[in-house]
Order: sequence, then structure tokens, then C-alpha cells
Amino acid sequence: MAPSAHNGNTYLPFSEMIEVEKINDDTFRSIAPPFSPGGTGRAYGGHVYAQAVWAAAQTVKKGFVVHNVTGFFTLPGMTEVPFVYSVSTVRDGRSYCTRTVNVTQAEGKGICFTCTCSFKTVEDNRFDVQEEVNLEKEYGVVLEGKRPDDWPEAPGVDMSWYWRRREETGVNDDFPGLDARKVDMTAYNQPRTPFERRQLLYYRLIGTLPPDPNMHACAHLYASDRNSLFIVANHLDVGELFTQMASLSHTVVFHTPIADMMMMAKHDASARESGQEQDTRLWFCKEDWTNRAGGGRGIHQSRMWGPTGVHVASSWQEGMIRIGKEVRQDPPPSFKL
Repeated sequence: MAPSAHNGNTYLPFSEMIEVEKINDDTFRSIAPPFSPGGTGRAYGGHVYAQAVWAAAQTVKKGFVVHNVTGFFTLPGMTEVPFVYSVSTVRDGRSYCTRTVNVTQAEGKGICFTCTCSFKTVEDNRFDVQEEVNLEKEYGVVLEGKRPDDWPEAPGVDMSWYWRRREETGVNDDFPGLDARKVDMTAYNQPRTPFERRQLLYYRLIGTLPPDPNMHACAHLYASDRNSLFIVANHLDVGELFTQMASLSHTVVFHTPIADMMMMAKHDASARESGQEQDTRLWFCKEDWTNRAGGGRGIHQSRMWGPTGVHVASSWQEGMIRIGKEVRQDPPPSFKL
């Protein structure tokens, strides 16, 4: 599970991980290699998902911020070959604009990911309602007395065989871009049915970001795929049976004004004057669950919460999940280390 020269399993700041090289006005290329869960050579889908939107953001006018993304994963991503992002303009309106992005890697392999993303300008926020959920109260049985950084780093692969290997070796895949912490939900989930179970994942930036709201939004998009389909297998108690797992489609919708999605707090003037260092990175929380699986597929859903309880974004993901008949103690073929 040691990092390889051909993957991005290192604690790289998000701003460096998301950076793209401009080839022409509507074509961009990745620079940093993507994370590879388990170091298998397969790319983490969240990398191409977020970076495709960042490439599209380079083609929109100032003031337009992404609010909706739907993408389809059509071929496995490779870690040793850069992603090439080809952006097409669907429409430029006064309040909304739309882009499609087709992503390729090796020549002749075809499109490995395609998405449509919509950007919008800021509107007067006269109508803003949400379901009130107090995470500290709802999940008090596991969260009481705990801070986000009290929880361990999320595993590179959130499955039982990986947990055992991590416990035996102490080794976990370094995750670039974000500091992600997995809450132990055992006390909450144990008495509940599979569809009532929940998983909480706290996340914040590695490094800092400029005040570009599209880059901050892309950090949330990157987090939205973190160990997502594993929720389906774990909550439905088939983690020891699955033989194949891969993302098919993924949608994220942002609900909130720009200020609530920004991942860094503003510096306190008095602290700056006194020369005191401040960590302005904010913790956000991803709340995950599943409520349907069948036909070789499963659905993962999440809500992404800001530090003040604002519902920042929602995500829906469909993935291929194929189940075998026998319990396995080792990784399935797609995760051979």
C-alpha cells in the first residue's frame, strides 16, 4: 500500500491537486496524479469529477458559480496518465450558463468521464428554507464530547478487509487535498435497520485556497465521492461478499449562498495584528446513507453540512455493486494490492 510514483497518494494541498494546465481556450490537462484507493492504479472518481468542473469554471464569466453537476463514469480512470478535459459551451445566459465536459486519457481509449455542469450568478436571497437538523443532537450517542479531529483519518478503502490490514500494519493510504475523518457510528447504527443507518465524515482542506468560490465548490465535489459506494455495501452487510464496485453516475446540487460553501473563515484582524497564526480551515460534515440496491446497482445519498448547520449540498450516486456467494477475507479482484 506504499505510495507509487504513478499515483497521488500523498498529502498534497487541494489547490495543487486541482490545478490544470491550459492547452487552448476550451481544453485543459491535469497535472497532479489522482488518488488511488488501495494503491491499485485505479483513479479515485472524485478527482476527475471535481477537476472537470474546475476546467469548466475556467471558461465562464466572472460571477458565475457552479450549482449543479451530473456526471457519468464510462471507463476506469488510470493514475499514470493525465486527464484531458474538453469543455463545450451549451449556453451562456444572464443568470445561468451551462457547460459539458468530456474527459479522456490514453488516445484511442475513448471518453472515461462526461458531465454537464450549470453555473449561476448570485441572487437576492429572499427565500431560503431547509430542514433543521442538529447533528450534535441527532447523533449525540457518538458525537458527544468529540471534536472532528478526535476521529481517525478515513480509510483509503472503507471495507472490512482494508480495516483488518490497517489494524495489522498501521498503514493507511495518504489522501490528497482534504483532511477526512470517519466517525465511528457503531453505537448509533447497531440497533437500526440498514436503511436507517448513517455514516458521518468530517472534512476540511489540506493547505489554503484563494477566495475563488468555484475552487471551494470543487473541494466539496471532491469530498462528495469519498468512500461513497462503500456505504451501500457496509450498511447492507454485504461488505465481505462484493466482487465488483464502480461509480456509474454522480450528481451534486449546491443549495446555499457562496458564503456558506467557502471552506476557510476570514482572518481575525486582531490576530493578524498580533502576529498570531490562525488555522482558518473550517470543518464540514458529510452525512451518508443508502435506501435502494438491486439489479447489480446501489444508490448512495448524502447531505453536506456547514459548520453552522447550513445544508450546503446534496448528492446522489448510482454505482455498480456485484455480490458473490462466498464470504471473502481478502480484497476482491478489482482491489488486488
